[in-house]
Amino acid sequence: MKNHSRTKIFTLLLCGALLTQAYQNCGEMAQFEVSEQASLGLSQSSQSSDENHPSAKPVELPVQKIQVVNKNYVAALMREIFTTSTGPVPNLEGLIHQWIMTRGAQYGLGCNPYSSYTGRDCGGDISNSNLPAKTDANTVRESFRIQFCENILGMDEGVNAILQKLRNRGAAPTADTVKQVYGLFYRGDEAPEAVVNSLLDLDRTLALKNETPLERWRALALQVCESPGWQLQ
Repeated sequence: MKNHSRTKIFTLLLCGALLTQAYQNCGEMAQFEVSEQASLGLSQSSQSSDENHPSAKPVELPVQKIQVVNKNYVAALMREIFTTSTGPVPNLEGLIHQWIMTRGAQYGLGCNPYSSYTGRDCGGDISNSNLPAKTDANTVRESFRIQFCENILGMDEGVNAILQKLRNRGAAPTADTVKQVYGLFYRGDEAPEAVVNSLLDLDRTLALKNETPLERWRALALQVCESPGWQLQ
């Protein structure tokens, strides 16, 4: 009787194991079928979507333009830098008129047709009075500005006008005087150490070539004058 009971129990356990294994196999097959159907459905949906909707155009990133100060600011700054206690550098106003004030289309700010009887400020074209007050940086403007710097500092009087404004100035540039020259153009900004070191390296190179102190100061002032950063608003 005990043997019969054990046989019955063993048979029940064996059937249970077989049924469990069969259920698991069926579940895996069903899962595979569902996954395959879902995959086919997504593929068909994607194809249908591609047919109904054209491909999106590539997104163009916005371009940020740099706005710079207008001609009145540049002219006023140049007058302040290149005027000494005895008066302005020779032909200062002529250079300002030639390379700055008559270039409103590049610097920004229209001319004033009533500033003189001849309308000299507008260059004979009244439409120049309608120019926008501000403009973006542009290469033509930079070429005019560099022309001004090279002309004004090409004269010894232009270099001496800067030197007269420096405190505790010796024969050769120092870190302190380099920062002062930088501050004449970059109002309110302290010269970065990298800029100071670069200008001092330039001076040492010129000294090794036996350039005179005046020529070394000229080269330093030109580098700062021609750098575009002091025009940023």
